[in-house]
Amino acid sequence: MSEKKRKISKGKLRAIIIAAVTAVIVISLVVTNLFVPVKYLSSYFVIRNKGAKEGIMRVRFVDVGYGDCTIIELPDGKNMLIDAGDGSSANQKRILKFLNKCDIDVIDYLVCTSVNAEHCGGLTEIMEYKKVKRIFMPYCKNVYVTDEYKNFVLSASVGKCDLVESQYGIGEVNDESGYFFTFLSPSVHTNPDSEYSGLVGNPTVTQKNNASAVLWLEYAGTSFLFTSDVTDSVLMKICDGYSVDKDRYAYNGGHVVSLESCNVLKVPNHGNKSSAYTHFYELTKPEAAVISVGKNGQDCPSQEALSNAINYTGEENLYRTDIHGTVTFEVTQDGYAVV
Repeated sequence: MSEKKRKISKGKLRAIIIAAVTAVIVISLVVTNLFVPVKYLSSYFVIRNKGAKEGIMRVRFVDVGYGDCTIIELPDGKNMLIDAGDGSSANQKRILKFLNKCDIDVIDYLVCTSVNAEHCGGLTEIMEYKKVKRIFMPYCKNVYVTDEYKNFVLSASVGKCDLVESQYGIGEVNDESGYFFTFLSPSVHTNPDSEYSGLVGNPTVTQKNNASAVLWLEYAGTSFLFTSDVTDSVLMKICDGYSVDKDRYAYNGGHVVSLESCNVLKVPNHGNKSSAYTHFYELTKPEAAVISVGKNGQDCPSQEALSNAINYTGEENLYRTDIHGTVTFEVTQDGYAVV
């Protein structure tokens, strides 16, 4: 009788232990999920580099397939996130991993360049896990222009951050740390000819592309030109506007954009042939170029875009995220390098 009781006691003990361990795991996951999303837990187990050292700027073009995402560590300790891919789980994990490696829990400047899904699709969830101070976003009264943009706008509107319209001449200047950024396009939304005027009703693909933001970032004489999804007509407009008043082009806080001194170009529209305006390359003469692209049904990158870029950068300085993966530039007072 005593042996039977002993066996029953051991069985109960095992059941109690299993139940206790299960309870601890469940409680741990619940508690963890309050601070870290369980589905992205692997993105939080990283070796943090505490960000770029003071006086160094890192520009990381993250491989998000056919989409855009750039994480920038500015030389004063601030940071910028430009777009966040399409919102797929794999892309979100990759973006969060890089943000965490850079010790970024607060995003100083978030830039949504486009209403297109492959640019804004991942922003909503990133904003859920990271605090954002200032958002630069399209001027678009039709928030339903895409489902992804609608979700982004809803998230941005309930957050406690500054909302700024991305338009010509708007940006930030930090003379103490020696950097500035400013938008070259779209035109001011009050201008009847602004690219934003196309984001009404049911805009075409071209209208949505042309309302994308074009951004110039410069530090210590090294410049980056981010062109989102704009097509030839906008590239032509930028060239024409620059030729008319290059001495005050995109003037911001005493700084003037010199398109002829472009060092690194983010190739427009993932290398689409509709965004391969040759004169734009002749004007900017980029030393290096990055194409953010993955599998797609639009023949990107096109031969036209590749030819234009290689003509100035050479094949050794043309980087494709579908081939090279995430590409990181490091900028110091002495210049820049791919690291």
